[in-house]
Amino acid sequence: MAIATLGRQADGGAGLARHTIGNALVVYPAGNMTKAARNLAMTVAPDTENDLVVIDLPVSSPISMWESVARALPRSRRGVRLVIGARSRETTALAGHWLAERLKRTVLVPDGLVVQGAGGSLFVHSGQGSGWVRCSPGRPPKWEAKRFPRPVWDGAVVPENFPTSARGLAEQLPGGVWIRPIGDDPQLRANRARLIETMPCQPEYLTVVLGSPGGVPLGQDDIALVWRVLPESVRRRVRFVQYGPMSVPRGVLGQVIADAAGQEVVFYAGMPVGPAVAPEIFTVRTDGSPGWHTYARELAYRPRAAADAPVGAPTVLSHRVPVLGGQEVSPGVYWLSVDAVVEVVQAGLLVRPPAEAAGFDAIRSIPAVPDAHVLMYDAESPDDLSRMEYLAGELAQRLSNSVRHMSQVIGARSMLAETQVKTALPRAASGVADTKPASKRFAEAATEKMPVPIEPAPAAAEMTAVIRPVAGPAVQPSTAESPSRQEDVRLAAEPVVVAGPAVPNPLAPVELSTQPALPADERASPAKAPAPVDAPLPTFASAPAAMPNEPEPAAYTAEPAEEPEPAQEVPEQLPAVARLQPVPTPDATGSLPERGIEDERAWLRRTLNAEFGTMSNSVARVLSEHPGFQGALTRSSADVLTDAVAVQLYLTARGKAVDDALRTAEVGPHVPLARCVVSGLSRLPTHRGPAVFTATPTPGQWELYRSHKLVTEWGFLHALTEPPAGSEDTVDVLVWSMTGRRTRLLETDGGVAERVLFVPGSSFKVLELAEPEQDGARGRILLRELAAAEIDADGRVDPNRISLDELALNSLRRQLEQWAGGGSQVQVDAAAADRFGALPGLA
Repeated sequence: MAIATLGRQADGGAGLARHTIGNALVVYPAGNMTKAARNLAMTVAPDTENDLVVIDLPVSSPISMWESVARALPRSRRGVRLVIGARSRETTALAGHWLAERLKRTVLVPDGLVVQGAGGSLFVHSGQGSGWVRCSPGRPPKWEAKRFPRPVWDGAVVPENFPTSARGLAEQLPGGVWIRPIGDDPQLRANRARLIETMPCQPEYLTVVLGSPGGVPLGQDDIALVWRVLPESVRRRVRFVQYGPMSVPRGVLGQVIADAAGQEVVFYAGMPVGPAVAPEIFTVRTDGSPGWHTYARELAYRPRAAADAPVGAPTVLSHRVPVLGGQEVSPGVYWLSVDAVVEVVQAGLLVRPPAEAAGFDAIRSIPAVPDAHVLMYDAESPDDLSRMEYLAGELAQRLSNSVRHMSQVIGARSMLAETQVKTALPRAASGVADTKPASKRFAEAATEKMPVPIEPAPAAAEMTAVIRPVAGPAVQPSTAESPSRQEDVRLAAEPVVVAGPAVPNPLAPVELSTQPALPADERASPAKAPAPVDAPLPTFASAPAAMPNEPEPAAYTAEPAEEPEPAQEVPEQLPAVARLQPVPTPDATGSLPERGIEDERAWLRRTLNAEFGTMSNSVARVLSEHPGFQGALTRSSADVLTDAVAVQLYLTARGKAVDDALRTAEVGPHVPLARCVVSGLSRLPTHRGPAVFTATPTPGQWELYRSHKLVTEWGFLHALTEPPAGSEDTVDVLVWSMTGRRTRLLETDGGVAERVLFVPGSSFKVLELAEPEQDGARGRILLRELAAAEIDADGRVDPNRISLDELALNSLRRQLEQWAGGGSQVQVDAAAADRFGALPGLA
């Protein structure tokens, strides 16, 4: 670690100083560096590819401070990794994009809460889509990783927490994955804190921790599900650690997993602690505290050839030297004297004669005792046994301090009689009654590419807590983490914008259901949302259809004439009146209800009928090829497939009717379909940065945006990552996206691969308006998507977020300048072009 240099005033820093501490550069107000920033800089791991910068500024810093930060950073061609504490995800994303354009350098920023792990690692985890984001000049932000330094297995692990059974949960940690009981109690929180602070993030190996001390035992099925979601290349890098109780006995857990998986699995002999490259291994006591420093490091278990084959001892793959300066005779065996050797076994050390004996394999199978290191001795003849006992007692005095005070010398056969190791493995309890053999269940889970869609059991709620946020007070996330977080999907139940006077719409945009409208008193009650009805999906009608409860116009009949009448001139249609979208009632909104959408999914499957099976097969093939969906497919295949089919159906021409109907705030079959689409979009990648589409607003729409700086879009809003090619519109609409979703994965033939989709209920703030000029200069509308945390219960925007407006405005202007200078454009098929151009919040 480098020695801290003297602090100096940054050139042009306007009151900011920069100070190199350890592996990081700290930028802070002169004379006011916080202790948290100093400790972080002293302990953070070095970044070999980027300049590591810790930003230590007050939360309420004005926008001018970011310009000072840009001037304070030293000039370099390397990228910049920013660690920004006590900031919202919106602030860090905007600051990263703005600095990348300002400095013309790649900037990596944390999109979520930063947790400092063992060995100076930094872990970013705040729900779906969180992690380190790479901001490059002229390009949209891109997800990079969840961990720094990034291990080789980081991108292959499912990035979110997911249930493994009715009582188990796989939780992401800085150092790997923790399969633990569902719940949130003081003991579990203490166990999590110990893992975060002591277990390193190894660059080559993925540590999978099993169980929680003091918690309920978990079964092998929990391990099977996690094993399934890992690619084959990552499985070879997995190192299991038994941390808490399991339903399989400690001595045979590794063999049970190896037999069931049908391939070699590797266990650590205890918990890895210390440096990330070569950590030390300590046993784990029943309360989770460290025990003795093991000599065996890694134990390999290989599957047996037959179920009734005898159980062999695990192979010691790696170990530490038991005798200082000892000569190794064979792997794990060292000369102790001319007539004795000492062998590293999983229980500790074994002093024996150099020649192999029949009982040594059984001794090697004795599991370790977490509270005591066992120094065993064994021989066939009584004279040799007495000699081995003497040598073992002598060796006990030469052991290192981390083992000597916890060691006991004992005869191996006495130890074998105490442990009563059985040669036949018991059938491991999984916690769920199942007549299928465990090996068959595990093998199917490890090889099956796609589960058959079935109705899943309801998932147990997850409770979690974040430990040690960097440079700021702890922010506790929601106690139940779902695939569609409120902040990410923008599902506010209450409206944000106050609608203007109602203007009747004389044109019905789509053909809806013949279902009668609900009474006003029922529609106004959020607790009594009607179940979806079995009505045909909305279709795009070439002619306006009559709205429900509206009398159809009388049919016109004419007397037959001998000669055709001359064609009458069709009167010119009056321009539509510009107005805000009506605020929907809870049963007419596409936002997800609190009760869940099980009814909507069932309705969609019934409505599509045979078509659903065909579409689900094609969608299943797509999802199975992307590791990010593996965990979701495992725990709720039917739900994931239904939502994905809904998204793909919506992206076709049939979805146009859903867009139009949602903006009318009417109840109809478009509502359950839209809710399934919203749920499906929550699993797609997030787009953070500028999104664009073109439009030709009417004078009334310009006036509405001038008088309403905050609008809410109650339908889906379509945008692009790059400007559309060949557009005849005169106005560019740029939106700074925080939760927009990239739909490339589920686009069909003729779709738009660069589409960005915002879900119903998304709120936007109008930042800048400029109408087209007579000299041909294009107009522009600049918007910023608002986060749920920015809006209070009364619909007011937090005034402390004004700096976000300035950051977004500068970034959008700079993006416009780059696009004006030329660059790539998106080709939009004519059939999909009408999905783009609707101004958010306006009818």
